[in-house]
Amino acid sequence: MQSTGRLDSEYYQPKYDELFEHLAKYKCTKLGDIVAIKKSIEPGSDSYIEEGIPFIRVSDVNKFEIGKTDLHLSPKEFNIEVLRPHKDTIIFSKDGSIGIAYKCEKNLDIITSGALLHLDIRNENILPDYLTLVLNSIVTQLQAERDSNGAIIQHWKLDDIKKIIVPVLPMQIQSLIAEKVQKSFALRKQSKRLLEQAKRMVEEEIEKKENR
Repeated sequence: MQSTGRLDSEYYQPKYDELFEHLAKYKCTKLGDIVAIKKSIEPGSDSYIEEGIPFIRVSDVNKFEIGKTDLHLSPKEFNIEVLRPHKDTIIFSKDGSIGIAYKCEKNLDIITSGALLHLDIRNENILPDYLTLVLNSIVTQLQAERDSNGAIIQHWKLDDIKKIIVPVLPMQIQSLIAEKVQKSFALRKQSKRLLEQAKRMVEEEIEKKENR
């Protein structure tokens, strides 16, 4: 206990030991050694305007997409070129709902809150889709749970995030996983389009009957 500085019993649950025993069977690295981490900003509610640069908070992000927001910031006050996430940037939550990872498919005209970190891979042996999947997996969820246990409001310290243990699988396997991830996202988008078409068809049929 003295080496970790943690006195809460939750930190020492056997399930965490089991996790690290399993990870020890693979080649691993720390997140801080493979990504550049950039913190965003907390402009405060006085800076919110009705139109401008979309301001994205943790509640607007999930592992599948970034949702719409009613909050915006002035492009005159905030430099979007400096603050925007770019293609393959992984947006990662450290406060509130911690450990949510979303990979940007393109440069985005948004500014994220300070609770969302921007991770940019700087290691050619790690694919963005693979790392995003690992960050959203139980491997990272358990590490987040261990580090943040005991807090009333969940907060994951940056120093602990840098120490996240990431298993590094062979590139061939990473590529296969990334391919499946991309395919699943494409199918999800297609299913959402088909669902919207079906909803419109139902609405149109209802309107036709009402007008008869």
